[in-house]
Amino acid sequence: MISIASVAQRLALAGVVLAGAPGCVSMTVGMTAPVVKIASADFNREADLDFAREASPGQIKTAEGFLAADPENHILLEVVTRGYIEYAFGFLEDDIDSMPDDPKHAADRERLVKRTTDLYDRALGFALRLVALEDKNFKDAFAKDVAATEAEAKKLDKDAAPGLFYTGLALASGINLNRNDVARVVDLPKAIALIKRAYQLDPTFGNGQPAMTMGVITGAQGKAMGGDPDASKKYFEEAIAASGGKYLMTKVLMARVYAVTAQDRPLFEKLLKEVIDAPANIFPEYRLANELAKKKARRYLTRVEDYF
Repeated sequence: MISIASVAQRLALAGVVLAGAPGCVSMTVGMTAPVVKIASADFNREADLDFAREASPGQIKTAEGFLAADPENHILLEVVTRGYIEYAFGFLEDDIDSMPDDPKHAADRERLVKRTTDLYDRALGFALRLVALEDKNFKDAFAKDVAATEAEAKKLDKDAAPGLFYTGLALASGINLNRNDVARVVDLPKAIALIKRAYQLDPTFGNGQPAMTMGVITGAQGKAMGGDPDASKKYFEEAIAASGGKYLMTKVLMARVYAVTAQDRPLFEKLLKEVIDAPANIFPEYRLANELAKKKARRYLTRVEDYF
């Protein structure tokens, strides 16, 4: 496996990094960024969840260090933004989900929610910088209201889809963890607008993640509460089709969100059992995400009586 840190060391030893010459440093980082992207992709193949959890912060911070030398590097901005979101969701939110929601664990839960929120907020900052590479006016529009944000997002094309998606996802994820914080909840329409725009531009991005996230958003509540379970089901089915059913997290979220909201226990159990029974090598390029999906599927199945 390619190590980002070892790449940096070899470049330095070879005399490629020229101290005191910002232009040369920027050029060097530009040459190194594709290697960082390869290393990030290779990391997604990791099968050992504990090993990945320990290694992930170092991977992210190394990439972030390169980014400090070349702040507008598109590749590095995307790697760092995605890294923070995936670490927060894949490991820290999973810890929150696993933790008993009772007074005994309240303080630990509060600390973990704050830490996870802080990382989503970091990701949001990087995501906004990523969109700014396509539209320098976007950050100012985002600081205003949902109408201004949506209008500016509509000016962007498919190249901006990753940045728009990560901006909306980071914002929505922080809101989801702090539903009693009115200052955050007020921005939910803004987050939804950005995710929806990313979906319109590139619904299959990241194995259908914009469609998958729209499935979560529309399926989190029943029709009586303003949700749209029928739309949720279609979004999830579209997202599953984007990877040919190989990206297992989509099935897990469809079970946990749509099937629970629709109170469809047979579908809930069917989807989760499909995830658990899927071959370990069904999607080698995303082995880590699939191992996380299997872990969640096993936990949700043990809680089936709580959901139905």
